[in-house]
Amino acid sequence: MERIIIVLCLVPCMLAMTTPASSELEVCDPVDIAFIVDTSSSLWFKHFKLQIKFIHDIISLWDIGPGNQQSRAAAVSFSSRLFPEFGFSDSQSKKSVLTAVNNITYVAGDATRMYLGLEYAHDTIYAPGNGERPNVPNVVVILTDGVTNPGHYDNFTREVAKKLTQTQAARVRDLPANLFAIGIGNDIDENEVRGIASQPSESYSLFVNNFDDLNSNFVKKSVLRKVCGSLPQKIEECKQTKADIFFVVDESSSLHQEKNFQRELTFVASVIDQLEVGRDDVRVGMMTFSSDPRMLFQLDDFKTKEQMATLLKSIPWRGGDTYLDKALKRLMTDGLVASHGSRNNVPQIIIVITDGKSTNPRETEKMLVELRRRNFIVFAIGVGPQRDPAELLRIASDPSYVLEVENIDGLVEIRKKLITQLCPGDRPEPPKPITCQGAIADIIFIADSSTSIGITAFKDLKEFAKSVVNRFTIGPNNIKIGLVTFADDAEFQFRLNTFNDKTEVIKAISNMPYSTGNTNTHKALELLNKFGFTANFGGRGNRVPKIAIVITDGASRQPTLTRTLAIKAKNQGIMMFSIGVGPYIDQNELDIMASSPTSMYSFSVDSFAALSSIEGSLANRTCTAAGQRNP
Repeated sequence: MERIIIVLCLVPCMLAMTTPASSELEVCDPVDIAFIVDTSSSLWFKHFKLQIKFIHDIISLWDIGPGNQQSRAAAVSFSSRLFPEFGFSDSQSKKSVLTAVNNITYVAGDATRMYLGLEYAHDTIYAPGNGERPNVPNVVVILTDGVTNPGHYDNFTREVAKKLTQTQAARVRDLPANLFAIGIGNDIDENEVRGIASQPSESYSLFVNNFDDLNSNFVKKSVLRKVCGSLPQKIEECKQTKADIFFVVDESSSLHQEKNFQRELTFVASVIDQLEVGRDDVRVGMMTFSSDPRMLFQLDDFKTKEQMATLLKSIPWRGGDTYLDKALKRLMTDGLVASHGSRNNVPQIIIVITDGKSTNPRETEKMLVELRRRNFIVFAIGVGPQRDPAELLRIASDPSYVLEVENIDGLVEIRKKLITQLCPGDRPEPPKPITCQGAIADIIFIADSSTSIGITAFKDLKEFAKSVVNRFTIGPNNIKIGLVTFADDAEFQFRLNTFNDKTEVIKAISNMPYSTGNTNTHKALELLNKFGFTANFGGRGNRVPKIAIVITDGASRQPTLTRTLAIKAKNQGIMMFSIGVGPYIDQNELDIMASSPTSMYSFSVDSFAALSSIEGSLANRTCTAAGQRNP
């Protein structure tokens, strides 16, 4: 979340004193606003009261209350000592907060230990459990009329103390926070004020002449305009939107500092906050990547926006290389998949954030080819001077989905554009369901049932086959389905002419037995060539496309014979799809079995659970093949 800190100090300036009516002042609820109040002896009591009036009037402009869309307030005072006044977890009615402001302690201490106030803001006011809310911008206002002065309370010089103030200010900015500095009067150090402020200091600092000027409507409006202008612009939530969105975020060593990684995560949280997140609306998943990918949460974890924001605040930075290929592979096998909540007929959106070129561009390109084969909508966000515009274009599914910024802070600038493109009317229409309406084909599944698969994976295989069949129009004049299993031997579980109804086909697949044995792929191909598409088994000859889909988890026991029989099948006009599952497949054998081009007809996935990741692509290509009528 954003934290905004305003430092009010006293220094001369030339300000026009034409003051608009206070009713013209606009605020940006909700915020969590905290004041750090200087009560040193350089403030006379009348100045202190003007300071309190300023705080009172600023808080009055916000809608203070306990509600999620209301603002909250906190305060601490400092001079020679530190006095906690009230916090976000205290009573948050506007009346009680304004009363607490009026009761802020006037100490008139003989030191200005500004670093204590900044340290307290970082370590206590915004510490977890003290009332700070995820996804609500935090505003801190620190008022002082002098320079940092440790007095006799700390055993170091003024110069060391001023450096400590800068250190504590940097800690606050790195929350991350926007830190404003407003100087009032003649006795402050302008360089110290600008050093406290966020960059550019011209946008985050303001100087006025005296406490009377501090209370002018002009100054109040200037403060509010700077504060609200620095916050992420509010955007209407994507109401009544369904999508599966997965963030893939770079955490490699080229980020240089953990705070840069945290800014990436803050950006992601701010985008998620604008989505209508829910089981039946937008589902969100996220992973980070460096030398290896790291899954943070899945689509079916069903976390709330607040839970995701809280989680992202606690993720440590790992560093490492930029292996985007490993992340994309994990995404397609264990992220945007049905087994982890990915849904049919809703947009499948990937948002990749990276600050440099991938470590293994060749493997990354292979993964990008597979991404393009599927119905994914991919955004590519490049951050910093080491980003690779050419690779970003290859990552994105459309050139308009490439977003580039010069540094991490620039992510705030593209937030609105990204969210707008994610919302209805600005992103592509959801992929239309693949149903092969009107397609005619004879399709035979050839399913490995060998011992190496295991009963759990065999169930995944059956679920995959059922999902693919469910996309087809099944009937005697449309698509007809047959099924062969193989292990030590091969056999038909049902022929092309066994069932004419989709429900019956799916039920038969569910009842398909797991036989176990060796991987005798050649026996299944022999059965396919001899009987599969014959008239007695329900084949319609060359009048309709003949399609075979082979699913296996390993190399065949008779590779030479498997190759010969696969070539024979293709020579008979059978379009062959081959799907290899797991680490023991023979990719060369898969490509030999597959029709040409292999980029269309050959698949490989890491596990049977990951088969769901190619369901759409297989169905789409099968429908395409079904449209290729033989003469």
